[in-house]
Amino acid sequence: MFGIIVVVVLIGGLTAVGLSMAKRNKTTEDYYLGGRSVGTLVTIGTQCATFVGGGMTLGWIGMGYLYGMSAAWYGAPQALGFIFMALVLVKSMRKYNFTSLPDWFDSIYHNKALSIISALVCLIVPITWVTGQTTAAARMLETIGIPYTIGVIVVGGLVVLFSTIGGYLAVVYTDTIQWILLLVIFICTVPLAIIFAGGFGEVWSSAPEYMRDVSSVHGMPSGTIFLWIISGLVSGMGLQTSYQRIFSAKTEKVAKQGLWATAIATIFFACLTAFVGMSVLHLGAPADLAQDSVWPWFLENFLPSWVAVFYSACVMMATMSTADSMLNSISLTITHDLYSKFINPKADDKKVLKIGFAVSAIFGVIALWWATGGTWMIAIFGYSYTLGAGPLAAAVILAALMKKRANAKCLAVGLIAGPVIGYITLQIPTLAAVPAGGTFFSFSGTLLVGLLGSLILKPKPQLTAGEAVEAAE
Repeated sequence: MFGIIVVVVLIGGLTAVGLSMAKRNKTTEDYYLGGRSVGTLVTIGTQCATFVGGGMTLGWIGMGYLYGMSAAWYGAPQALGFIFMALVLVKSMRKYNFTSLPDWFDSIYHNKALSIISALVCLIVPITWVTGQTTAAARMLETIGIPYTIGVIVVGGLVVLFSTIGGYLAVVYTDTIQWILLLVIFICTVPLAIIFAGGFGEVWSSAPEYMRDVSSVHGMPSGTIFLWIISGLVSGMGLQTSYQRIFSAKTEKVAKQGLWATAIATIFFACLTAFVGMSVLHLGAPADLAQDSVWPWFLENFLPSWVAVFYSACVMMATMSTADSMLNSISLTITHDLYSKFINPKADDKKVLKIGFAVSAIFGVIALWWATGGTWMIAIFGYSYTLGAGPLAAAVILAALMKKRANAKCLAVGLIAGPVIGYITLQIPTLAAVPAGGTFFSFSGTLLVGLLGSLILKPKPQLTAGEAVEAAE
């Protein structure tokens, strides 16, 4: 009963905050970028909540329990993508007030095929993640006695209502609130795990040798660390939501602060959670614990029951927040990158905003339906980074480093070839067993096709959108 009360209070509070933002959605720029007015705290909060949230840290502690400090190689490399964006992408992406990632591609290449294909690839991760995160949140509600189907309806319904009406500001403000709540409970509980285990020295000296070895991952194939590094690089750079946060920041400086803060938080939490996992193992956790059950086992056995309930509720809120963000991203891509550019370029902003509301609602309901019985969509959820994030990150890197020296048609072909290559590798048992292999192969496929094609088929010189405007003036 206590768990249900906590969930109701948290959901009610965050929903109230989110819906209060609805009145600020007067234009599409408000709905998808918060009017480009998001400050430092919220930019940092929403970035960290998305990439270092409750579910993520839960999994990282479990990996520390299995592999020791080498588990940090799984999470820490995500910082590379954020650092690359801060150093290379932010300045050029904010120069002309772009709204989405395909806008940036279009400003460089003016290629219709690349714009459409990049938009379609941008949809892959969000569409699968809305369903996946709704499912995960409903499963967590099951632990406090709420039937799964009812949980899906409640969680999915709130996600649809929240994201459709509240828009981007609802997402980022509630991201920040849940990140602060999670951070507080994490700070209050993590030191206890280390203290109960005897302190840093005791945990480290008593740990098996393989847990102290950071040069390889125990029980995993050679090359795992390298593959995790590539996967980490892809993690943030392959999502439309990352670029929304760059475009929505009040200033270029704020956008960079959000990325740098997330990079630092990622490295810190990846290393800390690996050690926490080792501490829980030292406390006598059963050898057959599932990865995501390691931290809940500590909370349930060493702390008051209400702590475990509150932590679980925070994790559930984090999954809902991710679903909100992804649903807003779907609406942005379909409405801005496809509808207003190619389907109905003459539509005014008011009409586009109405279409955005409709798209968000429709895809939210579809995701809810999939979550109640669409096991095939949950299966695709596991392929999302291979099919979407990997190829998109490769195209971004090529465009950022080569700019107009890259061939737009080759980039477009690469964005098609990458997902195909990644999917095929996942159907071959030997290659499917490679850690993060699908993402690595799809990323590499897009990178090679785009790079080699551009070197062979050199693009014709052309002005960017900004240069064209400046030349006209």
